[in-house]
Amino acid sequence: MPLGEVVRLVVERDPGVRALGSERQAAASEAKRTETLRLPKLYLNTDVGAGKLVNDFSNVLLTGLSPASVTDPTTRSRLADLSSDRPFVVPGARLENRLFDGGRTRAAIRSAWLNESKAGVAEARTREDEAFTVASDFLDLAQSRVFSSHLEDYSRVAGLVAEALDDQVKAGRITEARALIGQTKLEDARTAVENNRDDLRLISNLLRGKAGLPDDAAFDTRSLESRLEEFALSVMPEDSGLDKNATLQTALLDTRIQEQQVKAARGHRLPEIKFVAEYGFAFSSLLFTFRPGYNVGVRASYPLFTSREIQRTIQTESRRLEAAAFREAKTRAVLSEEYTRLLAENRKLGRQHESARSQLAQAEEVYRVAQLKYDQGAGSPDTLLEAAELLLGSRRRCLELTRSSLLLRWSALRFQGKLLAALEREALP
Repeated sequence: MPLGEVVRLVVERDPGVRALGSERQAAASEAKRTETLRLPKLYLNTDVGAGKLVNDFSNVLLTGLSPASVTDPTTRSRLADLSSDRPFVVPGARLENRLFDGGRTRAAIRSAWLNESKAGVAEARTREDEAFTVASDFLDLAQSRVFSSHLEDYSRVAGLVAEALDDQVKAGRITEARALIGQTKLEDARTAVENNRDDLRLISNLLRGKAGLPDDAAFDTRSLESRLEEFALSVMPEDSGLDKNATLQTALLDTRIQEQQVKAARGHRLPEIKFVAEYGFAFSSLLFTFRPGYNVGVRASYPLFTSREIQRTIQTESRRLEAAAFREAKTRAVLSEEYTRLLAENRKLGRQHESARSQLAQAEEVYRVAQLKYDQGAGSPDTLLEAAELLLGSRRRCLELTRSSLLLRWSALRFQGKLLAALEREALP
């Protein structure tokens, strides 16, 4: 299984990425809900309770304002009972639509969509981070496989030297202490080989666990192995792509969200106008019936005096906007400095790599001459082993620098938010 496929599987399964995906979907749902603030609303309402319902007809007769005068105490008592306490139910419906609110609804909608974009940026950044972690483990696996062959070559030479030293001890030409050094070198080489194999198993198991692969799944690291064996530096992107950086995008979105908060706060200084239509059944205390009724109109409210609450709110949100703008500028400066340091580290790595390649060429020549002399019987086993150690160390150094160079390139791609796409395409240098 190649690197791109492994990265895709791990990113899809990662709980952190999936959690942020759910957060992005929730932000999208909230944005759609906020858009409904512009739409009309219809409510069904019913008033249920108990209280004194006034009967208009009985009140007229009791007050003596009618042509007929009621003087009989019993009749007057019954008329008074018509306005006594009793339970009531008043059903109805109300339709309302917000016509103008000073831009508060528009600011809320824009803020909601900006929050969705912010959640998407957070998800993308987590995907990039997870892709970098998986790619680093995959690169470690490829490096261990390449270095394994070099360790086995060194172990083979150490075995030959240990046998040669044992023969010289038996012949009486060297002491046993000198031969013991050869045995120690051989044991160290074998231990290094086993440790490297254990690292291979560990990294493979970790990758299988993250990707949800079976235990017999194999990883295809040949493309990375060939790059590591070439001991070639990776090319850094020419442009920093700062505007594509997830951290800076988050800071920009925070500033834009705060701008909408300021607009919403200023909108409270303007009147709010609503269209309202109500229809219901009103109780007629005259006829003891529920009679249908309706009203249609425009309701306006204006904050004439709020004890400077609106002014203080605007001032608070304005200061927060100012702070967000400063944080955005600070983030841009820090990220620019970070990428400059990446480029400087890459230049330093290039000089180290050039020196290591030169030392490797010298070590290969020293080992070639030592092996030639040893085969011809003119060189000692100790010299051959020292040359093999020097060659192994030079190869290890070149492998580490090549790996660091590739990791630097991946860091630059992650900085730009392009790493995941590059790994999935395996479009590596």
